[in-house]
Amino acid sequence: MIIDDIMTDRITLHGLGFVQVQLEGNQRLHVWHPELPRRSCFEHSAIHDHRFDFVSRVLVGAQINHCYEMQRHDEGDFVLYLHEGKRGANGGRPWTPDGRAHLNWATTFTVRAGNDYNTLAYDYHRTEPGGDGRVATIMQKRGEFPEGAHSTCRFGIQPDTDFDRFQWPPAKLWEVVTDVLLGQRVAP
Repeated sequence: MIIDDIMTDRITLHGLGFVQVQLEGNQRLHVWHPELPRRSCFEHSAIHDHRFDFVSRVLVGAQINHCYEMQRHDEGDFVLYLHEGKRGANGGRPWTPDGRAHLNWATTFTVRAGNDYNTLAYDYHRTEPGGDGRVATIMQKRGEFPEGAHSTCRFGIQPDTDFDRFQWPPAKLWEVVTDVLLGQRVAP
């Protein structure tokens, strides 16, 4: 299935705890802040993949990346949920169960402001903001593939399939972006 309905709203929340701003040139600004809402099942569902390769530059703070090797297994610790189909009223795609898997931690690395990192399509990972939880990155898609991406959720935990990407008004989201991008002061 080809995913044909891209997110057209300029600024929205993401269930993984960041603000997403759509930019030109296949780019997105992602801004983490400790006060942002996340999926109710976040601690059990942060590992995911993407249907595109990307490069991301950390602008503010430090981004911690955890990488996993996925092994499909009928008794895996995680349920894989395929995200294909039209976006719903809350801005998210359907969560369609797509088997179970073990997700084995492979490596963790931290990327500080001014540095880039690359991620390949369908590589499982989770990211978290370092330091005080205020991080900003610019991500650019580099190659897009037709199969949908996956989120995961620990087996036995109900995923938050109804996270509302529009629960905060754009003005409040822009305040968060401003706080993170301009709130970092350089000592004299």
